[in-house]
Amino acid sequence: MNAVRRALAVTGLAVALAVGTAVPASATYSDSAAVPTSVSTLVVTAPSSVTIDDRCRGWWYEAVVTWPASTTPRGVVGYRVMAHLNTGQSVVMGETDAVNRTVSARVDRAYLGHQPRISVITLTSYGWTAETPRSAVLSC
Repeated sequence: MNAVRRALAVTGLAVALAVGTAVPASATYSDSAAVPTSVSTLVVTAPSSVTIDDRCRGWWYEAVVTWPASTTPRGVVGYRVMAHLNTGQSVVMGETDAVNRTVSARVDRAYLGHQPRISVITLTSYGWTAETPRSAVLSC
């Protein structure tokens, strides 16, 4: 009788082992939690206006460009004043830091033949920029 019991026990264990390893394991987990999120975007603004005080003196054209500070809340590191020519080229007239908002230039009057227009670009520490609309064509 012991031999029969042992044989049945060993057979039962073998069947249990075979069936147990053939069935794939599965588990599921599900949980949710409300997390408050807010995403804010930063808008870089160009100066609200550009003033050009210019005059012609002999062979020279002189211009003083001024503008108010950008209303961008953080990261403004300076401004770049550009002259846009009718040839499609743009020339940097000057750059300032965030505090100074004036650039002066003196060029040959012949330069006005390229019908320059002025714009001011806000520069930020994170690389974003914003540019004012271009001025009217400069002339004497």
